[in-house]
Amino acid sequence: MKKNIGRTLFWFKDGDEKLHKLADKYFGLGTLLNRLMNEVYIGKKIIFININFYSELSYKIYDGLLKHYTHFGGQNLTHNAVLDFEMFYALTEEEKEHFLWKRGYEILQEAAIVIKNPYLAEASKYAYQKGLETNLNLDFRVLEVDIMLYDVPLKACVWIRFTKEEMYSQFTLEKNGIIIFEKHLMTTVHGVEFFLEMYKKIEVKDNIILLRGAKEAKLPMKIPIEEEIVKGKDW
Repeated sequence: MKKNIGRTLFWFKDGDEKLHKLADKYFGLGTLLNRLMNEVYIGKKIIFININFYSELSYKIYDGLLKHYTHFGGQNLTHNAVLDFEMFYALTEEEKEHFLWKRGYEILQEAAIVIKNPYLAEASKYAYQKGLETNLNLDFRVLEVDIMLYDVPLKACVWIRFTKEEMYSQFTLEKNGIIIFEKHLMTTVHGVEFFLEMYKKIEVKDNIILLRGAKEAKLPMKIPIEEEIVKGKDW
């Protein structure tokens, strides 16, 4: 998939305190929004979309900080929003996610008008609706390829999956739409952008899976698969 939008990030500040833990916690939500927008977005390239959720106190402390302000420059889009943190913290975890999902959509709709980019409006509407249809499922396949293993056609995938405390990568093999093999690969904390980009290619050599990617992630990785896993059952 061509990425005309590089990354969408949610940032939080209450007064003069940057809330890094909140930003990391909702890193997956911004990633979901970004990924779904890229499925349909055909407008001018945007490297970063930064949505800043600041408290009223933040705007009082920083005189130059403008409420509801949208800026686009250097292929980066920034919007300053207002967030009532007392209200936000009172919500359930599910309500918090849906609140940010809706506000992110509304902000991008407004920003699209300001920067005169109708493609952003279309893409954010598509992403908003599709995200709700999947109940804001953050997991996604970062790699997906059809392979032959022991002369059997299979689908090989690398997933990025999110839990409450962390995100991890997983390798799966599918036969006739059924997962016949899965392997946990690596785990990291929320907010590590490199983790989303480090896997580059899935190959097969002598019936061994090779995951290629960044050397910093100790790739390539070999994954041997027993023949009976592929052929042993009538999937």
